[in-house]
Amino acid sequence: MARWTVERQETTPAGQVRVGGAGWTAAWLTGAVALSAEGALALVVHFLAGLRNEHYFAAGLPAYVGYLFVAVVTVVMLGLAGLIGSAVAVLPVVQLSRWSARRAGRPETMRWCLGVCGAFAAAAAVCTGVPTALLGGGWTVLPLVLLAVFLGLVPAVLCTRAVTVLRGTGARFGMAVVVSACGLTLSAVVFAGGLAAYGTGLVQVYEPPRLTAAKLVGTWTDDQGGTLTLRADGTAVANGLDVHTTETAYGGDAPEQCSGSGSWARGTSPSGTPQLDLSISGCAEGSGWQFGGTEEQPTLYYWIGDPDSLDQYTLHRGSPVS
Repeated sequence: MARWTVERQETTPAGQVRVGGAGWTAAWLTGAVALSAEGALALVVHFLAGLRNEHYFAAGLPAYVGYLFVAVVTVVMLGLAGLIGSAVAVLPVVQLSRWSARRAGRPETMRWCLGVCGAFAAAAAVCTGVPTALLGGGWTVLPLVLLAVFLGLVPAVLCTRAVTVLRGTGARFGMAVVVSACGLTLSAVVFAGGLAAYGTGLVQVYEPPRLTAAKLVGTWTDDQGGTLTLRADGTAVANGLDVHTTETAYGGDAPEQCSGSGSWARGTSPSGTPQLDLSISGCAEGSGWQFGGTEEQPTLYYWIGDPDSLDQYTLHRGSPVS
């Protein structure tokens, strides 16, 4: 009698496909791309939100070259941060999710994966927030770190998990391309939408306060003892104001101080914006004092050295004078 032997073939559920070296490389790249895309989106949102606050953009060819250099460095840093973050956080969470589900005898579902992400975020919050709080930083850092890590980790983990269940090396690496394209598209859409919102007036971009001559009258202080008093009759009195010369602006000695009396007027800068014209001997007479801050908390400032350095000498509104 003939005996037939049938070999049993092992089957693996689609959710538990084992990936080899190339598969994990694709997963690592996908996690890195997802984290980089999240970082780019966060930077775009931060930039758009910053337009509502006091800001300064330099103009001219050197400034544009500088902006291009910063953009290139930012892209490189986002890529490196994504690669590192994928290796130390995303891939371990994906592995931990599978291992813990297998140990518990349960299927590794998306809900299970999200729970592992939450546990990882909680551990990161404790390790970061507790030392910070004990050093005086406050306990509010705990929920902030927990939320930031969880929201940043989940999209990258889910995309990476999807790569590990795909069949075929091409499809796995293609997932990284898709995630990259989606991330770039989303950042571009948010950026264009934000600019459109500002351009149409739906969201108001920052504008310096409209300080009339009457609103300029009063005492302004640099919070270090220096004061400038502007009187309604056009006279001005300075007491201990800092004077930043060319040498002090570029890392020289400490600024000198000036005191004296003179006059003031509300003038116009070469670019057409209003400014304070101050005429007190030795008190930065050649510097136009710009208006900053808000209507409720205005400031007067002038640039120390090159405006591109964003270094200002600022006076804040003090007490009014009659």
